[in-house]
Amino acid sequence: MAAKIIRCTGRRSCLVRWCSATAILAVLALGCAIRLRSDTRALLLPQLKPGQTLLYEIHGRLNRSVKTESRVSSFSGPQKLQGDLSSQIRLSVQRVLAGKPHPRATVQTELLPGPPAQANAPAAPPQKLTFDILAKGQLGNIKGLDDLSPEQRLLWQFWVARFAFGWILPPSRLKPGDKWKFEESELNDSLIAGLVWERETTYARDDQCPVLPAETCAVFLTQSTLKQKSSSKDSTPESYRLHELKTLGSAKGQNQAITYISQKTGLVLRANEDIQQSMDVTVMKSDGTNGVHYAVEATSHLETLLVPQLNP
Repeated sequence: MAAKIIRCTGRRSCLVRWCSATAILAVLALGCAIRLRSDTRALLLPQLKPGQTLLYEIHGRLNRSVKTESRVSSFSGPQKLQGDLSSQIRLSVQRVLAGKPHPRATVQTELLPGPPAQANAPAAPPQKLTFDILAKGQLGNIKGLDDLSPEQRLLWQFWVARFAFGWILPPSRLKPGDKWKFEESELNDSLIAGLVWERETTYARDDQCPVLPAETCAVFLTQSTLKQKSSSKDSTPESYRLHELKTLGSAKGQNQAITYISQKTGLVLRANEDIQQSMDVTVMKSDGTNGVHYAVEATSHLETLLVPQLNP
């Protein structure tokens, strides 16, 4: 007797092969299978629990040059940064609340400094930050960010953007080859108003995980372009306008990030980002006096890796 086929349609489709009693007798010889096909997408969001701890390593190379032309020596603007960066981030999950499309998590991170430059120098204390990851991937209620040095802030912001990547993925089922675009405002303070990132993400492939080779990772490639929506003749952020300052100039940039997410745990196991950005801007009083001109060029390569734990 032929197998009966039942087709189910809807948001979760399935195909069930129902073998008859007669056909069951032939299973061993003919391999008549009972097959289920699910459209549930792979697990790509960290399944966090209160009390859970994780450890990540971060390494980077930064080169930011700043050329300044000014008659005002007291004005504080972009600073030169150059060198190799290294740190660890210990993450502790404090709270997880249900939400749509994703749960909301309250997390504490500690930036553990690398070894001191001099052998006898005291080790710097860890820097603690507490923040929320909201249902759509935004960060809220950040505490401790202002206590970080520019280098520490760069490392932490790179890491948290990669760690929270799963929250911003489309809620629909994903498969290798899928692409989508979205626009995101530049959240860091800048001398240029109206900066936005145009991002295109591709689900590139499924591959062996780089940190835990026994697991399979979903690999995502994100191309980002920094665009300016303000006029180059008046690019003044509101915070500068309130202090009777004016800026004019332009900024542009290109970033490329690769993110590996475990399909077993939803955790980011490895991510790296290459950054190229530039800014040419003049800051002056609102009446046009006391101008300071900055020409900034920045390149960096950053990478983060999950440190496997024997007893997670």
